[in-house]
Amino acid sequence: MNFLRVTGVALWNTLVGMGVTIRNMLFRPRITIQYPDERHDLPVGTRGIPVLLSDEQGELKCVVCELCEKICPVHIIEIKWHRDEQSRKKVLDEFNLDASRCMYCGLCAEVCPAEAIAMSDHYEMAEYELSSLVYDKEKLQQLGLPQKTPIINFGVKTEGQPVKR
Repeated sequence: MNFLRVTGVALWNTLVGMGVTIRNMLFRPRITIQYPDERHDLPVGTRGIPVLLSDEQGELKCVVCELCEKICPVHIIEIKWHRDEQSRKKVLDEFNLDASRCMYCGLCAEVCPAEAIAMSDHYEMAEYELSSLVYDKEKLQQLGLPQKTPIINFGVKTEGQPVKR
């Protein structure tokens, strides 16, 4: 008697599961996208690679305060600068970011007083060599140039596809 009850329950559960499968397969719209031909429209605030932002004239907003370098938990940001002879202002020479070790935590963008760093929507960074994942100042500025939204949740949306090296 117990065998028949267990068999009946197993058969019923199988039919219910197959009903759910058939209902989803035949009567619901497909939600699969054909990557890489189609891409998700990521929300603002998505944490991709940190990028350097520029003002309207194309100059970097970075004031070389070095807070991003100090707050980074994995120490992937390297900043080198010198002081200008005339104005005595700091001038950014190098800004290197090792994306192979980045945690995408957004602390660098959060601490920046000049809003010079933001988390971008670039997430496709597959490379064959780790050394090519070290982004310099020019590359980070180039990734941040096509900014099309204001900074929201320390992130920005950019236009177009990621820039290839």
